[in-house]
Amino acid sequence: MNEPIDSYRLLAQTPAEAVRWACLLEATAPKAGNVYPGRSFEKLTYADFVAAAEIAAAQFGNSQRRISERMKATIDKTVSATGTNVNLGIVLLLGPLVAADEALSRDKLPRTATRWSRTIGEVLRAFDVTDGQNIYCAINRASAGGLGTVEAMDVHETSGPVDIGDAMRLAADHDRIARQYASEFSDLIENVAPVVRASICDSSDVLVGISRAHLRLLMSDVDTLIARKNGVEVALAVQERARAVDFDDPSSIAKFDQSLRGDANRLNPGTTADLIAAAVYYLLRSTSEDQK
Repeated sequence: MNEPIDSYRLLAQTPAEAVRWACLLEATAPKAGNVYPGRSFEKLTYADFVAAAEIAAAQFGNSQRRISERMKATIDKTVSATGTNVNLGIVLLLGPLVAADEALSRDKLPRTATRWSRTIGEVLRAFDVTDGQNIYCAINRASAGGLGTVEAMDVHETSGPVDIGDAMRLAADHDRIARQYASEFSDLIENVAPVVRASICDSSDVLVGISRAHLRLLMSDVDTLIARKNGVEVALAVQERARAVDFDDPSSIAKFDQSLRGDANRLNPGTTADLIAAAVYYLLRSTSEDQK
């Protein structure tokens, strides 16, 4: 049976094309509390996300470079072009996914959930000190607000050896992006991607489905960016408000969206949005049969 996302799968025949479409679809969908066409933050607009998508596609398409170099180059060029941190979380998630994607294609392996997770695990275990340094430099370049200090390893400290796996495992309890690195992306593959796929299929529309998936994910788990910026109690309160949204009432969704704006967008559920971009990439590069 055809799925609404199939037409985009046809446009995402390479990892670079999939990066572009995953970023564009995530940014275009009117997700509550996020930037999308017609809704901007003070220093961040939809046009910035479009520019970042093109930069990411170009850099991730350079398969002659190691994946961590492509991640760092994406952030360097995005910050230079837009003057803001547009896509750090997305880049941190897409890096291992793209590397795994390339390995699956090279070895002609099936794209089942188990094989994706196993291959991502191999990518992550192969990261060495140079890769860790590149990723830390990317984080530092993006000046990621709210990341803070992870016990003995500070994301803003780039001198000395860096074990990115250790750092991510230390952060996994309070950072859902780090949780992916600590779990071979099992959370993304087993929890996030199925919600995105089901929401797209149920709504028969990719953008509507992404927006509804965003709400469903906020209902099921706190957004760790909100928690880092404001504390867990505030993040739990946002989760409760999300659970009260009526999907069949546009005014209910609009009211929730508006409640997340203001105060310098401190209630932006950005980690959930980043996870959706990664899930869309995963779905674009897996067939409908693979997802059964």
